[in-house]
Amino acid sequence: MNTFRPRLIAVDMDGTILNSSSELSARTRNALRSAISSGITVVTATGRMYPSALPVIREVGIIAPCIFYNGAVVRDPLSGKTIHERGVGRELTAEVLSFYRQQGWYIQVYSDDRLYVTDSSDPRSRFYENISKIRPVSVGEKFWDLDVDSTKLLGIALEEDDFRLMAERTVSRFGGRIYTATSWGAFVEMTHPDVNKAKGLAIVAERLGIDRCDVLAIGDGSNDREMIGWAGYGVAMGNSPTDVRAAADETTLDNDSDGAAVIVERYL
Repeated sequence: MNTFRPRLIAVDMDGTILNSSSELSARTRNALRSAISSGITVVTATGRMYPSALPVIREVGIIAPCIFYNGAVVRDPLSGKTIHERGVGRELTAEVLSFYRQQGWYIQVYSDDRLYVTDSSDPRSRFYENISKIRPVSVGEKFWDLDVDSTKLLGIALEEDDFRLMAERTVSRFGGRIYTATSWGAFVEMTHPDVNKAKGLAIVAERLGIDRCDVLAIGDGSNDREMIGWAGYGVAMGNSPTDVRAAADETTLDNDSDGAAVIVERYL
């Protein structure tokens, strides 16, 4: 560990560099800015949509391509140019929507950097809006017949038992036809099966000419597990579940204790 010096640091946002109030602390912001100033490339790897992540990216001062929608999109935050994109596909999007409708579950659709819901006043929609600061497009019952290639789909259940059932049945129903990850103890995130943050980070690293052994990755959720395992050195947050910690080389403090900053400061 003493000899490791990252050339690229990839950080998740929610639960990692953002605290439980979805805010970037001064310490974490300054650590990331200092890393950039010292010549280390910093990127975000988030499940968030591009417009939702951009304010944090700008606050930190990140200029390198970043990973959005759990790896479905890699985009340059300065030019807005898309480097990589992989959608779920129209047919599978429609199939997922039909399944969730039959189950009576809540789901929302991301397509072309827009967020579609049935009713923006739904408590689950409002819960997500409070986190993402993105106002969804409310389309009523037409939602269930959306003919779009979704970038990501997100099921939300605010009760723990409902959430676990949703996650289990989604995996059981679609298996390897869709990539599924969970976050916030309420979200079931669905993308194309070839999509995850590790693959997105590999695209960024290759574009920058950086070997994976020189990459540090920090995250907290099941959607960070592949990225943490792929990187030369992977760090799990103290608020991570057991399976994410198992994939990591080290576990740091939780996101309300600036755990990500503790790790980044080590290399300044």
